[in-house]
Amino acid sequence: MRSDKNNGHEALTLLELVLRLEGEFRRSLEPIRVTPLQAGVILYLHRHPDAKLTDAAAALCVRLPTLSEVVKDLVRKRWVTKRRSVADSRAVCLSLSRQGEVVARKIKD
Repeated sequence: MRSDKNNGHEALTLLELVLRLEGEFRRSLEPIRVTPLQAGVILYLHRHPDAKLTDAAAALCVRLPTLSEVVKDLVRKRWVTKRRSVADSRAVCLSLSRQGEVVARKIKD
């Protein structure tokens, strides 16, 4: 993409705009000590209680090992709980704890 002059301002390419937004989002999460990927997991679980780990990975477009590591950190922080699915003992279901719900509200604000 080429940048063009527009009303005295240089128009940003889509990539530049995405990177700027990502940086602003990352900075806005610093006070609550949450990474953008952690925020994505928390917001996904806020909308999808008892989601399977595999479904969350697919929805967030990340590999399962990557999401597993993020979830370990969230469980350690006591924001997310993990349990085996009743229907399929191989599946891991995730939910937000009460503390996780508070963090989700902070992220949304």
